[in-house]
Amino acid sequence: MNRFRWTVPGLLFFYLFCIGSAFAAQMGEADTLKYIAKKLRRNSATLRVNEKNLNEAGVRALALSPLLKTVKTLILYKSNFGDAGIRALSTSTHLENLTSLSLENNSITDQGAKTIAASKTFANLKTLNLYRNQIKNSGAVAISESHVLANLIELNLNYNQVRDEGAVHLTTSQELKHIEQIGLSYNPLGKDGEEAWHRFKVVRKLAELQKQNQLHEMGKYILGDMGVFALLDLPYTSNLTELDLHGNDLSDRAIVALARSSKLSGLVALNLGSNNITDVGARALAESKTLVNLKALNLNFNHIEDQGAQAIAQSQALSNLESLKLGQNRIGREGAVALEESSSLTQLIHPIFGFY
Repeated sequence: MNRFRWTVPGLLFFYLFCIGSAFAAQMGEADTLKYIAKKLRRNSATLRVNEKNLNEAGVRALALSPLLKTVKTLILYKSNFGDAGIRALSTSTHLENLTSLSLENNSITDQGAKTIAASKTFANLKTLNLYRNQIKNSGAVAISESHVLANLIELNLNYNQVRDEGAVHLTTSQELKHIEQIGLSYNPLGKDGEEAWHRFKVVRKLAELQKQNQLHEMGKYILGDMGVFALLDLPYTSNLTELDLHGNDLSDRAIVALARSSKLSGLVALNLGSNNITDVGARALAESKTLVNLKALNLNFNHIEDQGAQAIAQSQALSNLESLKLGQNRIGREGAVALEESSSLTQLIHPIFGFY
């Protein structure tokens, strides 16, 4: 009985405390305006609202306030307004200077993403952060097709529900002409989505290296076959004279693409060591119609066997080679004899045997 008398008051106090806290957390229109006025007195260009229960009414009051005219960066973190709040924000006539919008963790769905994509209020955005919301393919596609968001440089959709269709649309968008970064981590992407995203990141990184005149460092960023496919799509690939792709986990698919690319006719040195090249890739290199100017070819540490070695030994395309490295492959006596007796590889300065 004593225990019951002590428990009831305790539970009642706890209940009243929780109710009071919940009501205190909800900001009315007057409280919202007072709060943002105080924040903007410190920094008129940046407004950050963290974990305030704004709801739709609070965001509407915010959107209607002329105080926003000076705001360039607006951060509304975990403010509980969902798609309704996005609709309210999209009607604001005071956000003409807004270039960065962060809406993390606000239960925004595809409808909210579509509202952002269609509203001219957001036409000057360069950064859009939609981290940890509920956006799926249709919202991602809407963003990718948006004329309004053409100035975007950075888009964060980490921790949403975007799948392959949305990822492919975003990473191949013709509207987002200035986009440099797209965050898609922790979305349920399949193979197509992951490949499209990887390709996008490689292309953007290579473009950055090109601007910095550092293309010689590209090898460390081209991981896997998709990196090679991305490289071969770039216009300035045709200016390359040396290409180092050692240790990039490349398969024969990538090697075949390299061997057939008309953009690599200027290459004089190609390093493909420590990959996954078999006789198929070796044969593609030997039969290439564009790699005819190669003077150095490194194929150390691959999986090339006798047939691949024989194809290289008989290659007219590789007749200008001065250095050929085939160490640590699976070449036996037949392949070794073919290389030693080759009538095509007559320009070699460095011996193939000890296969280095």
